[in-house]
Amino acid sequence: MNFLKQVTLNYKHLQATSLFAAHREVRFYLMGVLVKDGVMAATNGHCALICDAPEVKDLEVIIPIEIVKSFIKKVGNNPKVKTITLSQIDDEFWLLDYENGMFEFFRPIDGKFPDISRVDIPKPTEPPKEFVQWNLEYVGQFMKCSKILNCRFPLFYPSGATTSTYVEFVDGVHGLLMPLRV
Repeated sequence: MNFLKQVTLNYKHLQATSLFAAHREVRFYLMGVLVKDGVMAATNGHCALICDAPEVKDLEVIIPIEIVKSFIKKVGNNPKVKTITLSQIDDEFWLLDYENGMFEFFRPIDGKFPDISRVDIPKPTEPPKEFVQWNLEYVGQFMKCSKILNCRFPLFYPSGATTSTYVEFVDGVHGLLMPLRV
């Protein structure tokens, strides 16, 4: 079959980003995983995960979270092959494909995902001057993510009490955690 566009993605990155997509959200475009020029990302507005995807070029698609969850359920947690294929079939339909006949057809979310590069921050080099408070539910999400990525402990780099915290996992994967509003 001839596809309009086709790209290979890291399966663990898809699993990890799925933890950060919003569920039951008015901003429907947050209820998915963004695959865009060089990145795979997801956010719920309180925390985000950004994975490098250098093989992704000239592409922007939001995969609905229900499709991602269903695909992960089919493929499982420890597949033999570590990559999956994302293919554009036509103007309306896309395909997530794993080599052993497991796949999901889907329509991407028709919306504009927030500019993730605008909220992304560099890793801080100095500790903050004030105490930072986090919602522990989101810290728990980062711990689940570290298990998926085989990273024993994520490193949290707070930048201030009212600014984002940089969370470092493995090469090419980092997260952002917003502070708790008091």
